[in-house]
Amino acid sequence: MATDPAKRNAVSQVVRQHPGMSLAAVSPGIVVFVVLWVLMGFWPALIIGLVAGGAGYYLLTRQK
Repeated sequence: MATDPAKRNAVSQVVRQHPGMSLAAVSPGIVVFVVLWVLMGFWPALIIGLVAGGAGYYLLTRQK
């Protein structure tokens, strides 16, 4: 599952130029992680976060 180098460079440039926008984009995930951490504990929240991140990566990079 290779990513397109042009897209990868574009994303890294946007993150460098607009870190606030990047933080706003990931803030819902941070909130969900904190809520899971409070309700279930650190390790279950971390495992759920890793599984969700892996599933998101797969869905975004799979060949159609």
